[in-house]
Amino acid sequence: MVSPRFVPGLPALAIVLACAAEPGAPGLASDSGESRGESPPPEPDPGDADGEADEGADTAADETGSDGCRELTVSEQAFVATGAAAKRGTLGTCETQLWWLSAAQASELRIDLEGVGLRAAIAYPDAPSFADALATTVTTATTPTGTAQLELSVPRSGEFALLLRADEDLAADPELALPYSFEVSCSDDCGRESTRFPLVFVHGWTGFENIGPLSYFFGVREDLEGLGYPVAVAVLDPYNAVEVRGPQLVDFVLGTLASQRARKVNLIGHSQGGIDSRYAASAAGGGLGNRIAAVITLGTPHRGTAITDVALGLLPGPSEQLLIVLLELLGAAQGQQSDVEASLYTLSETYMQGEFNLLHLDDPRVSYWSWTGETCLAGIACGDAVDPLLLPTHQTLALLDGPNDGLVSHASAEWGEFLGLIPADH
Repeated sequence: MVSPRFVPGLPALAIVLACAAEPGAPGLASDSGESRGESPPPEPDPGDADGEADEGADTAADETGSDGCRELTVSEQAFVATGAAAKRGTLGTCETQLWWLSAAQASELRIDLEGVGLRAAIAYPDAPSFADALATTVTTATTPTGTAQLELSVPRSGEFALLLRADEDLAADPELALPYSFEVSCSDDCGRESTRFPLVFVHGWTGFENIGPLSYFFGVREDLEGLGYPVAVAVLDPYNAVEVRGPQLVDFVLGTLASQRARKVNLIGHSQGGIDSRYAASAAGGGLGNRIAAVITLGTPHRGTAITDVALGLLPGPSEQLLIVLLELLGAAQGQQSDVEASLYTLSETYMQGEFNLLHLDDPRVSYWSWTGETCLAGIACGDAVDPLLLPTHQTLALLDGPNDGLVSHASAEWGEFLGLIPADH
C-alpha cells in the first residue's frame, strides 16, 4: 500500500474531520436508544467539517400524548452545520421533529425560525425521550406571528438537539401539516471550534501523564480545549493486559458520556490505547459500538509487534536483551514486571493475530481511522531521526517487519482507513 505523505497540520485536521460528521446515538431519537445512521468518510474540506448524518427517520411513541392525536412520534432529521443553507420541512401536528446541532462552549448560537404554529426547543441530546427532554430544555421559542429566534449561550462544547413541535392549540387537527424553515448561525465568539462528540484520548504504556521520561499527549489537551473542543484523557493501568485496561476504558467512557451529556464519544488511542479502544467498541469486549462514533489510532500495533514476541521468547532472537531494553524504556518500577509482561503480550503478534483480532471484530456503526510515525537512522532522509532510546528496537524491527516507528511497523499500524505517515518515532 502506498502511504500518503505527511502534511503539516494534517493529523489535527483529520481528527476534527473524523469526529465531526458522525451518526446518531442513544438519545432523543427513540426510546430504544438506537439510531440507524452510517458514518460518512472524512471530508477533505475543513469548511465542511460538521458534515451531516443520514436523514433516515426513527419514530417512537411519546408518552405525553395530546388531544386529537393517538400518539406523538419523534422523527429524526439531519445534522445541521452552523452557517449552512436554510433547512425546510413540514411538521405534522402529531409529530416532533428532531434536528442535531453542534457548537463550542462560550460561543453564541442563533436559530431563525419561520412557520406559523410552531414550538421549538434546544435541549441536551442524552434524554431518553421527548418528555424527558422537556425537563432539560436549554432554551425555547414559539411562532405565533410566523417567526421566532432561539438564542443560546453555549454551556458546553458538543452536540445539542433542536426539537420542533406544533403548538398545543393545533393538535386537535391531526391531519394538519405545518411548513417551516430555519437557519443556524453564530452571533458571538464564532472562531471557537467543536466536534459533535467529546474527544477521549487513550494512553498506551506507562500511564496517562508520562511515557518514560516524556510527557504523554504533551500540550494536546491544552491546545484543543483552548480552541473550544471537548476533551477527556482516560486514566488506565500504566502496565496491564487489554482484558484489564479495556474494561477500565469502558467505565471511563460511560462516565464521560454522563458528565458531558453526550450520546457518543470519539476515541483517540496511542499505542496500546488503540487496542483498548477497539476492545471498548467491539461486541465481544465493551459492547459500546452504539456509544462510540470513531476509533482513531496512532502508532497502534493492530497486528502486533514482533519486538514483544522476541522479548517474551515467542520468536527466536535476543530475548533477554530486548526485554531489558523495553523495561528500561517503559520505566517499569520494581515489582511491576509481571504486569509489564502482560502488557507486552497484549501487543505481541502471537496475541493480536492469534487471539484478539479473531474475537474483537470492528463494529459497523463505528468509523476506524489510523496514523503512524515514520523514523529513520540519522542521515537518512525521512523527516525524523530515531531517538537513541529506540535505536535497538528500531533496528531489530526493521530486520523483522520493515519500516517502523521504533516499536510498531507501518504495516501493523494500518487499520480502517489509513490516513498517512507522520515524521516522528513512537
